[in-house]
Amino acid sequence: MTTDWERYLESLAAFGMRPGLERVSALLDGLGRPQDAYRVVHVVGTNGKSSTTRYAAALLGAHGLRAGAYLSPHLTGYCERVVVDGRPISEERFGGAVEMVRAAVARLPAELGDTTQFEVLTVAALVALAEESVEAVALEAGLGGRLDATNVVTAPVVVLTNIGLEHTDVLGDTRETIFAEKAAVIKGGDVVFGRLDGLEAAAVEVCRRAGARPWFLGREFSVSGEPVDFSITTPTLSCDHLRLPTAALYQRDNAALAVMAVECLIGRLDAGAVRAGLEAAIVPGRLQVVPGRPLLVADGAHNPDGIAVLAASLAALALPAPRVGLAAIMRDKDVGTMLDGLVPLCDTLVCTQASQARSLPAPQLAAAARDAVARRGATCLVLAVADPQQALAEARRLATPAGSVLVTGSLYLLEDLRDAAGLV
Repeated sequence: MTTDWERYLESLAAFGMRPGLERVSALLDGLGRPQDAYRVVHVVGTNGKSSTTRYAAALLGAHGLRAGAYLSPHLTGYCERVVVDGRPISEERFGGAVEMVRAAVARLPAELGDTTQFEVLTVAALVALAEESVEAVALEAGLGGRLDATNVVTAPVVVLTNIGLEHTDVLGDTRETIFAEKAAVIKGGDVVFGRLDGLEAAAVEVCRRAGARPWFLGREFSVSGEPVDFSITTPTLSCDHLRLPTAALYQRDNAALAVMAVECLIGRLDAGAVRAGLEAAIVPGRLQVVPGRPLLVADGAHNPDGIAVLAASLAALALPAPRVGLAAIMRDKDVGTMLDGLVPLCDTLVCTQASQARSLPAPQLAAAARDAVARRGATCLVLAVADPQQALAEARRLATPAGSVLVTGSLYLLEDLRDAAGLV
């Protein structure tokens, strides 16, 4: 049954996205600045934010700290966004925090404008984490960095995972401008950079201006091997035979970023704690395999870079045929490039649409997919089924018990299908 606080959050979705820090800052000031009660690892970037955030929180917990995480979006409910000691926060705790923020919103000056859902979620998360007496928090940014609601924190450690072309209407249409928006969260301390592919000089410069220490993957720390057996080397740690509970190749780098970030925050790490923390860290909706007939794989790849690394990971899985894709893609994404990477992976692609308002209608997605099939010379058959539940049923039918279904293109689609696809 939907609670009153959940209905309140849903009512805020109509206000959309309004980047800016004025409302969040005013709310937190009125609530006693709960974000000052714990140390923060702030995670920004184009891809890998949620995974890196979860790994960092798991590592903090494995080293004896009461650790929290703030994540977005969710797959199984709002409480999934706030994790304490590896478990989603209770509905009572998070609902209470939302109601506190709701009351604070009513006291805001009218000239600040309407508060958005993400702003309320962020403030409620920061309040709830303080009430849970956490010692350290891994905090995932939403969109961008400079004007993102999470940029109200002053984090001693920032992670910038990577930079790709995404949300160009808001963040800018070059990797350089997007980098500048995301790197604006850097306010000193330590900054852990993933693979920047040509933006390293800009990273050094932004750290110089902010008085921050840069740590580059492949330079000050490194990772090698496969997700089921890999090694990480940092200035104080050399740890072999690490294992992640996933076959996703991209998660190895995300784990390395998390290890380096936690070392920056708490100092020398224990190899046994690193091994245990990473092995136990589950990231829902990232190359998540659901056994059955047909086999189902769910991955929230939602931009061209995400589809590219998904394709590389699927090569190692060798999914059984017939291989049926089920996709929904947001209209503000680079739909054509995503489909160019997706159609060669599928014998059939079922195009659907998520319940999120930004989702491209299924017929338009199917038309774009047929264009991609022609461009790539692929043999993929394309269908359009608007309702995601019916689309999943059709994908399973086409895959037959012997084959496989890949659900991808949007985390919002995974949320819509969480029960039917067995992602809970």
